[in-house]
Amino acid sequence: MATEVTELRARASGVLRENWRTGVRRADGLAYAYTCPSTPRYRHQWHWDSCFHAIAWSHFDRARAEAELRTLLRSGRPDGFLPHTVFWGWPAGWRRAPFYATGRVLGATHTETIDPPLLAVAWERAGPAGDVAALEQIAAHLDWLARERDPDGDGLLSLILPDESGLDDSPKFDVVFGRYAHYKPSAALLIEQCRRLGYSARRIAACGELHVEEVLVNVAYALSLHAMARMTGEPSWALRAAQTERGLVWRSLDPATGLFFDLAGPGETPVRVSTWSCLAPLALPGVPDDVKRRLVEEHLLDARRYRAPVGIPSVSMEEPAYTPHFDRWRNWRGPSWVNTAWLLVPALRALGYEADAERIVAPLARAALREGFREYYDPRDGTGQAAKGFAWSTLLVDLV
Repeated sequence: MATEVTELRARASGVLRENWRTGVRRADGLAYAYTCPSTPRYRHQWHWDSCFHAIAWSHFDRARAEAELRTLLRSGRPDGFLPHTVFWGWPAGWRRAPFYATGRVLGATHTETIDPPLLAVAWERAGPAGDVAALEQIAAHLDWLARERDPDGDGLLSLILPDESGLDDSPKFDVVFGRYAHYKPSAALLIEQCRRLGYSARRIAACGELHVEEVLVNVAYALSLHAMARMTGEPSWALRAAQTERGLVWRSLDPATGLFFDLAGPGETPVRVSTWSCLAPLALPGVPDDVKRRLVEEHLLDARRYRAPVGIPSVSMEEPAYTPHFDRWRNWRGPSWVNTAWLLVPALRALGYEADAERIVAPLARAALREGFREYYDPRDGTGQAAKGFAWSTLLVDLV
């Protein structure tokens, strides 16, 4: 195993270095340094991708990890907003531009939407300790989220588009967004509606039902609040994290199944589709252990649901929408992703399920050695699928 780990680390370092990009954006003269998720398809900087890249970089080159996170901070606005996607060296191509949630269709430097807010988590792992200015910027971002994306003040953030979750085409969003789902042509119409409403969650919520309090984004938010509490020593961050955790347990947790469901529309209707985000609260320290053990034993370790030969399927194998193979037009509908294991495996280990954690990590590592660092893997046999040289799959070095 030691030889395999050494080889995995060497290949991971190679992917990160091959995907590294630096330069100065012509539009405004801002310098950038970040890791492309995978070229040529994914050339831009995505928020949670860069957080994962920085954590992986911290095993090899902390200076690059720091540079990646500082580029994220540089991409935002003074009010604390940080975008989902940033266009540094390349503008969005004209074919794809209408499908990016930008302020204008052409010529934008970034989207006006968010991504799972993991920056504080990544900064705690890979950023320099005690950087007051950076922590103030991260604090401003978390405050912006609370101010702009929590209209009812319950501690749970609202999403206005499916891709803000990072789980663009997950079947759970079919229920909420219908013909405006991310993979359908009408998604461009929903983006244009959001553009006209200034991407304001309050205005969008007032106009209709196409918004959702999504579990994974709120798990990321709570984890970042906890990270800020540790980095700053200020108890107010921990209190805010506890509010989000209570909101998830009191309102998203389904007593019948033990799963955490998204809450859709003004009526906060539970979206009863079992995807891996329903398990994500395993990662939160404030969720009671009995709730976590039920998630583990009734779902994560159930061979009918999430206990697959390789990794953790992104959708329960019992769901009608479960699709373990490659789909050119849709993702997050069945294959196993490395960042899923990265979030859930440490929680398994903390609860004492060491053998089960190893059963998830070892086949993923073998798949990466055999197939390369791919965007995702077939949970049945580990066949690599979609993008090659996919940088966030190097998170495996953080697990082995």
